Amino acid sequence: MATDMTKPEEFDRELRHMFTQEVGERASDMEQALLAIEDTGEADEKLRLHEQLLRTAHSLKGAAGLLQVRGVEAICHWTEEILSIAVNEQFVLEKPKLDLLLSAADAIRDAARSLGAGETPPPAHGVVDALKAAIGARHRSDEPKLGPLSAGLKVPVRISDTDGSMRVSADRLDTLLYRSGELLSFNAIIRRHAEEASSLREQARKLRGVGPEFAAQAASIESGLRQLATSLRQDTRVMHSAATALDHEVRHARTQPFAEACKGLDRVVRDLAAASGKLAELEIKGGEIEIDRSILSGLQDSLRHLVRNAVAHGIQPPEERRAAGKPEKGRVLIAAAISGDRMQVRVEDDGRGFDMASLSKAADLAVGKNEAELLQRVFEPGVSTSGTVTKLAGRGIGLDIVKRNVEALRGTAEVSQIPSGGAAFTLTLPLTLATFRVLEVLAGEHVFTIDTASVRRVLRIHAQDFAMSGGRCVVSTQMGPIPFVELANWSGARPGRCDIRQAMPAIVVDAPGGPIAVLVDAVAGEQELLARPLGPRLAKIRRYSAGMVLPDGRIALLLNVAALAEAAAEARSPNGAHWPRPIPAKRRKVLVVDDSKYVRTLVKLILENAGYDVAMASNGKEALDQLGDHGADMVIADVDMPSMNGFELTEAIRRSERFTDTPVVLVTGRETLEDKVRGLRAGANAYLRKDQFDAQHFLETMRRVV
Repeated sequence: MATDMTKPEEFDRELRHMFTQEVGERASDMEQALLAIEDTGEADEKLRLHEQLLRTAHSLKGAAGLLQVRGVEAICHWTEEILSIAVNEQFVLEKPKLDLLLSAADAIRDAARSLGAGETPPPAHGVVDALKAAIGARHRSDEPKLGPLSAGLKVPVRISDTDGSMRVSADRLDTLLYRSGELLSFNAIIRRHAEEASSLREQARKLRGVGPEFAAQAASIESGLRQLATSLRQDTRVMHSAATALDHEVRHARTQPFAEACKGLDRVVRDLAAASGKLAELEIKGGEIEIDRSILSGLQDSLRHLVRNAVAHGIQPPEERRAAGKPEKGRVLIAAAISGDRMQVRVEDDGRGFDMASLSKAADLAVGKNEAELLQRVFEPGVSTSGTVTKLAGRGIGLDIVKRNVEALRGTAEVSQIPSGGAAFTLTLPLTLATFRVLEVLAGEHVFTIDTASVRRVLRIHAQDFAMSGGRCVVSTQMGPIPFVELANWSGARPGRCDIRQAMPAIVVDAPGGPIAVLVDAVAGEQELLARPLGPRLAKIRRYSAGMVLPDGRIALLLNVAALAEAAAEARSPNGAHWPRPIPAKRRKVLVVDDSKYVRTLVKLILENAGYDVAMASNGKEALDQLGDHGADMVIADVDMPSMNGFELTEAIRRSERFTDTPVVLVTGRETLEDKVRGLRAGANAYLRKDQFDAQHFLETMRRVV
């Protein structure tokens, strides 16, 4: 493209091949997204596609910069500028600009084809100039339209087996792995059939003892079943051996050294450091570790973003490092390690680390927030500590891409400060995306699965274990207070517990920011299952990572631990209080009214475990509607709510002929005597302050007034 671009023969062949593959895929993604924007009529969907395009252009720009393909880098940079304006100003690109961006995607694809064929791509100054002009005239409707710059050349595919090896498509390897996984699943089915045969043989033995007229028949059945069970056991051993060998070979064929994912990153560090007046070097540890090809492929983009982030934000200029007593040359470390059936990739630098004040300002949070929680906000879109937008940083989308990519690989991403100076990003990933050892859990009538690599332990939570600590809804355990999420409520399933006063099973899982407890109705068991993609319709639902077919044919969704952790972190209350053991009560229906869904959920759990039936509403108006339709024996309401506050709700209940005698308890953070008098004058039976809340007194108050 541009005349300053390095000639193709000067590229490393493997790097060029990797680049042309990525460019081809991302150019196709851009084209599909642009066409989808043109086809859809929904503004929200258009804006979502704009954001998707912005991330794609940002990632592709980094790949082009890696190999110094300046033309592609320039097209992506100006494409990113156009999309960034559209996203930030919340307007939809019209057809002329969409045509222009389609032409840009065509030019990128043509360049990749030329590079793949060993040729120098033709110049594309026209596209770059048109993109620049479109930024200055973004409110006009007559943007220029450009067609493809060249027809491009097809990349020849050469397959050779002269060295005893041949190229196998990734799709075929995936198919082989799924087939081996199905063999393992079928092996479990045969094992179950063998157990059933043994059970039938036992029943036949009992039948023989009923009477002499059944003895011969029972003996014949028992003999046949004995032979069947023996044959099934032998077949099971043979199939298991064959399936295990096939599974091992296929997995080995899919693996590549971790160093493959790091190819070209040393050039990223060198070139970006030189462009910003810095000195830096890259160190890789664990490069010999063999990892699944699918994980390797998904890691490349994330590693590139993290390395760019380390150089742009972390490594200081030489003079600043000298003043801090550090070597002039900064260091970026990428280390891989295997831990059980997970792998961890750590990317760290010895730079300045995060400026917590700047991060608090960028994330719009108070400086006093918990440091670990505040650091996790760097993964949110739009959060950047860079004061200006440059080619290296400032848009706040690079780490958002990292988080999305890692979660797509069914992993988690965490960030921390290094005490000696610098920042570290830890990516925890499965060793394969095909099969998982999972824990099956029940929420209502639905079955879900949790990757056992994330499970720390299984507990039983009693009513007295629910508490609030530091303003967060938690359960008290031997490990200390742990944030929790109730799976049935979170997933929208109806709880399946028959006796809500019984203890609830809780799965403690390791998650970004610390352990959380997932409250479930029951734990069904543990086994290895084949994971299947959710498909394009469900691909954007972050709650679930994959689908799994159970041996009985049912579908179980694999839960995304990162999404569970976010739900648990949001479960907050304005005041802290600890709930002791509740007093059993008669089955009465209580309507809980609060504008915080997490406070409603916590109070619901407390009341249900005390023996009450609970309904919930988010404001006074909704509560009145529910009372009219379904009634209630008692109302517990917050005061400060939208639509209709607690005082107004109480007055409306007292004016109602049907519910004028329904007890109302106001539980609020308001502390003044005037507010308490106002609540009692409105007709409340009791007025409880949250800062003086005592669960024992609360439940005794309910029993007294209901």
